[in-house]
Amino acid sequence: MGEGSRGRARRWLVAAVCQVVVFLGTVTTAMLVIAVPQIAATIGLGEDGQQWLVAGHALAYALMLVPGGRLGDVWRRRAVFVSGLALAGVAATSAALAQTPVWLVLSVLVQGGALGAVSPQILGLFQQLFHKEERGRPYGLLGVAFAVALGSGPVLGGVLVDVSPEHGWRLIFVAAAAIAFLAAALGFLVIPALRAPPDRFWWRRTDPVGVVLFVVGMVALWIPMVEETARTPVLWVLVPVGVLVLAGFVLWERRPHRGSPLVDLGLLRVRSYGLGALIAVLFGAYDALYFVLALYLQDGVGHSPITTGLVMVPIAGGTAVGAVVGGRLAWRAGRRVVALGLLTSLVGVVAVMIGDLFLPTFDSPHSAALPLLLAGLGAGFVLSGLGSGLTNIPNQAVTMSQVSNTRAGSAAGMLQTGHRLGISAGIVGVSSALFVTLDRTGGDWLAAFRTTLLIISAFILVALLIALLDVFTRGNR
Repeated sequence: MGEGSRGRARRWLVAAVCQVVVFLGTVTTAMLVIAVPQIAATIGLGEDGQQWLVAGHALAYALMLVPGGRLGDVWRRRAVFVSGLALAGVAATSAALAQTPVWLVLSVLVQGGALGAVSPQILGLFQQLFHKEERGRPYGLLGVAFAVALGSGPVLGGVLVDVSPEHGWRLIFVAAAAIAFLAAALGFLVIPALRAPPDRFWWRRTDPVGVVLFVVGMVALWIPMVEETARTPVLWVLVPVGVLVLAGFVLWERRPHRGSPLVDLGLLRVRSYGLGALIAVLFGAYDALYFVLALYLQDGVGHSPITTGLVMVPIAGGTAVGAVVGGRLAWRAGRRVVALGLLTSLVGVVAVMIGDLFLPTFDSPHSAALPLLLAGLGAGFVLSGLGSGLTNIPNQAVTMSQVSNTRAGSAAGMLQTGHRLGISAGIVGVSSALFVTLDRTGGDWLAAFRTTLLIISAFILVALLIALLDVFTRGNR
């Protein structure tokens, strides 16, 4: 009885540490978005660098999800968890000390990749430590950690940035490093270690060739999108290179393997999974709203980082409510609740555009009034956040509903990767449109912001049409 009690207590300690990791990954991104204008002003970060800083972090995170999950499966899950967090802490420390844009961006890329490798270990630990009927509570705790980080991140980022006009943003990385090192130490203490060592050639089962092909192909496609190709058009040569490498990746993954391929491409032929994965990729563009909103409110309207963070709180509140409601409705309403979430999010973004039309001009003293922002744009933010919560969790549940248990790990990794890549690509595409519109209109922030909202709305609309297609041709599942 005593051993059983200690075992149950230890499982919940592991769940608590996993909450800290989820909070770290979300709050770091939220704080970083707020700090981008100050970083650009103090360290000389150009438009390309700003995109690399935010979108590159998401890309590095996405690229390491599937390899990280495989590494934890075939090696030691605790070792990957602890070492990944330690590396994230070192990278955050390096970012806090950065003196050049390249130094900073590289540090952030390593930090994102390390956190991406840690993330799949959380789901693996829950599968390992909790029975099927018990997993609802720890998953719910992860949702709470995500909502708290999403709501507090922008405000905390604003507070830290305001500490010092020039170096306040460095405190964001100091805080991220401290949390990462703390989580690594706690993980080492509470996560049970495997008694049996991995086999001698465990590394072969990580599909190293597949990992290299996937990473090289994605990065080759990515560089021309982020860099200023007008100045260096030769970078477009990387696009066909990336396509060829990814084609080689697909051929490699389809050939017979001694172990198992990095990704199970056959999952895309499962209707619910293929459509759900496509919705996840398209809806990733919604997250670009945080980035462009932070730039618009600070560089365009002239608000402080703290005010900008407070304005983003309604989005987090709506997301938290949507996630709770969506989780309860997912199995009863299926893809219909996903369609409802996408429609709600679309209405919210349109409401933001309408509210933005009635904001006073920038030379008006009332343009900095927080009540006006909360009243004029808050309703749209609540709706868009509510739609986001109603979309993401139910879409994951419905997408995975027809996947067998033997392919669940690979399926979850692919789904998360697609969503993260959608987020990263959305940030690059939407922010590029923002900067191009600013250049074309001579710095008209209103026109630039509305252009980005139209692009985000278009992606959500396409995702909504796909969800409706699934609803009307196959029913709610």
